[in-house]
Amino acid sequence: KKILKIMLRLPRKSFFNYVYKGETVNIDNWTGQKVENTLSITASGSDGNSINLLFNTFGDQGKISSYSTTDFDFPSSGNFAYFTSNFFTFELVNIDEVNKKVEVQFSGKLYEDEYDIESASHEVEGSFIASYVETEPSIANLGAYAQIDGESWYETGSFQTGGFVSGSDITLHQLSDNEHLISITINHEETEEGTFIFNADSSVNSVALSRYDVIAHEFVSYESSGTLVITAKEVGPQLTLLKGKFSLTGIDNTDSTTTEVTDGTFSLVYANY
Repeated sequence: KKILKIMLRLPRKSFFNYVYKGETVNIDNWTGQKVENTLSITASGSDGNSINLLFNTFGDQGKISSYSTTDFDFPSSGNFAYFTSNFFTFELVNIDEVNKKVEVQFSGKLYEDEYDIESASHEVEGSFIASYVETEPSIANLGAYAQIDGESWYETGSFQTGGFVSGSDITLHQLSDNEHLISITINHEETEEGTFIFNADSSVNSVALSRYDVIAHEFVSYESSGTLVITAKEVGPQLTLLKGKFSLTGIDNTDSTTTEVTDGTFSLVYANY
């Protein structure tokens, strides 16, 4: 019994299984990195066929990419950018924080244009136990979080619209791997620290909730009303750091259902003009 207990405490041996378009890839090298709550695992085959998986410690998948390190004609592909968990299966099986190992299983389609569901695609699948090293971020605690109808929602990716002309509004869109998109609109020149009450007619200093419709393949906007609090705005030479919190009620006009977003927090950066 004592020997059994010792064996159970030993870290499991690392491995990486990867199947690309039905063919097993001979993976001979893989590395892992953890920055705060985000992990990145990269694996490469002897022929250059490679895959990178981004995900967080809560089990949400970020961008998953296939590419080649040696063949320029090899198509680079990624999991579909919106509502990724609906189109790609990802399971965070275990994180061993003592021995710094992570176990994952995955399968699904990767698209040559990750924003176009009709673009050329291929199937991948795999599983691995990989070691990782922890690295300090250049800017700590970036990201967004909220409770959506009581369920935790963690940002896994972002993009920006507007803000490319001096004086124009900037919308910072925050994605998770589920259907919801949270969009924060501010104005670089005018938005300062403070509390802002917004509704569906507000054009700035507001937060909007949307969901991705997997049939129409477009985002459906909710009528959003609530409170946005900017707690810090730090303008640097190239980037601005914006921090705050929010809550809102969203009404889906397609069926009049209501969604409550509470405990929202964010710490985001965007490029100055």
